[in-house]
Amino acid sequence: MLSRGPELYREYCERPIGAHSPNLQFVLQHFRKAPCAGKYVLVAVVPHRRWRLAKLTGRRGDPVRVEDEVEYTDLADAERHVYRLRWKALCGEELETS
Repeated sequence: MLSRGPELYREYCERPIGAHSPNLQFVLQHFRKAPCAGKYVLVAVVPHRRWRLAKLTGRRGDPVRVEDEVEYTDLADAERHVYRLRWKALCGEELETS
């Protein structure tokens, strides 16, 4: 599956939200099942307009740790960035963005 990482990422980039191939669904399920501590998420700063990158603490009730320097105005770009971060956390390698 690691060797297919760039191919799956390209598929995700084309359609970050919606139906995905079985292989991409498999990867996304693993992203979702990963332990919460340290997992990257998006926080809406202005609903439907601006989002910030944040990390979960893994402890129920604790606030997320917002990374103030990373903000997005395009949800699809934000989702793609989180995909790359979660891929690196899960697989230990970075994905090429081009």
